[in-house]
Amino acid sequence: MIDQIKLQTKQLIVFLLVLAGGSSQGQNTVSPYSIFGPGEIQNKGFGTNKGMGGAGIALESGNYLNNLNPASYAGMDSLRLIVELGLEGKAYGINTSKDSYTGFNANLAYLALGFKYTPWLAGSFGVVPFSSIGYSIDRINYVEGLNQPYTSNYVGSGGISQFYFSNAARLGKHLSLGATVSYMFGSLIQEENLEQTDVVPDIMIERKDYLRSMYFDFGLQYKFSTQRQTYSMGVTYAFEQSLNSNHIVNLYNSSSTLLQGYSEKTDFLVVPQIIGAGFGVKGKRYSLALDYTFQGWAGISYPIQYNEFVDSHKFAMGMELNPWDHRAINSFYKNWTYRFGVNYESSYLTFGNSTIKDRSVTLGLGIPLYGALSKIDFSVTGGINGTVSNKLIQEKYLMFNLGVSLNEIAFIKRKID
Repeated sequence: MIDQIKLQTKQLIVFLLVLAGGSSQGQNTVSPYSIFGPGEIQNKGFGTNKGMGGAGIALESGNYLNNLNPASYAGMDSLRLIVELGLEGKAYGINTSKDSYTGFNANLAYLALGFKYTPWLAGSFGVVPFSSIGYSIDRINYVEGLNQPYTSNYVGSGGISQFYFSNAARLGKHLSLGATVSYMFGSLIQEENLEQTDVVPDIMIERKDYLRSMYFDFGLQYKFSTQRQTYSMGVTYAFEQSLNSNHIVNLYNSSSTLLQGYSEKTDFLVVPQIIGAGFGVKGKRYSLALDYTFQGWAGISYPIQYNEFVDSHKFAMGMELNPWDHRAINSFYKNWTYRFGVNYESSYLTFGNSTIKDRSVTLGLGIPLYGALSKIDFSVTGGINGTVSNKLIQEKYLMFNLGVSLNEIAFIKRKID
């Protein structure tokens, strides 16, 4: 049994590494705001947390994995091997004061595995998205000294993925500590196409950043129980970190012939200090989570974005309900878990007096598979990002998340009479 589990674990590691090569190319954003910084930062969380509006910094992993806080893994059952797999789809509408368009995209969102090494030490590893880029923007420019307009079309793609490895330790009955080391990888690509005029040639400028770097974050959870409820608090922290990349700029003519190019090793891709705090309450039939996350973007500058960022603040609240006890004779809906969440984020982007804000509401379901522990998690998030005021852009979206949380009994030694 143990040898079989070890073989399955090795096979999953190989699969994750193969998946990692392709997942960095997936993108689940079409927001023009992803042109800034490292792209649109993706929210953490697997199926359960996504159904709760992304909340859960203070909640332990039980029969599911919670990657919002690395300390959460200490709460896993020591006899179980947990696998999380998620798919994500997004229907969107982009609006300006003059134009609008709609679309849909979908991709693999995450893949992870978690288990306990000992009764007090647990771990998890997997591939998750960190940021995503996807935009197409037309801009009218003028030749300096002449009243001659020309059009530049900016197209962005790519994103940053994380291959993470987390460990958590239980220190006594109440306190858990956790740490995560991640390998960040991916490509950030921008193509600038200049429309030919009498004074401007038809050329394309390609800028690429191939990212390969390490990243670290930490977490803490504290819990205590009364006769009816368990209360918990959680804190997460990641210090400001520079990410290493190979920066390439190439210039092509209309025949796609390389005219000029150069590359250099850089560390100007900076991820800010991130602090998260959460509070949770868990009863017999419900769980409640309240989260706040701060990202210290103010003072961080990119080569073409100097003093344009502000600190980001995010609030999330989520609830999970089990109105009935799980029983084999129940009607199907009585064995389901019902979830609800709200999320508000003031982003790191500001234009004049307008800060880009994202507001969303989530409804979710947890549908058990065989037994009562493995399940399918489905949620729908409706949100609005940005505004059409002050000549800005607004995105209205529906995000569909489908997650599978598989629990397998493992690490049981057979006794032979």
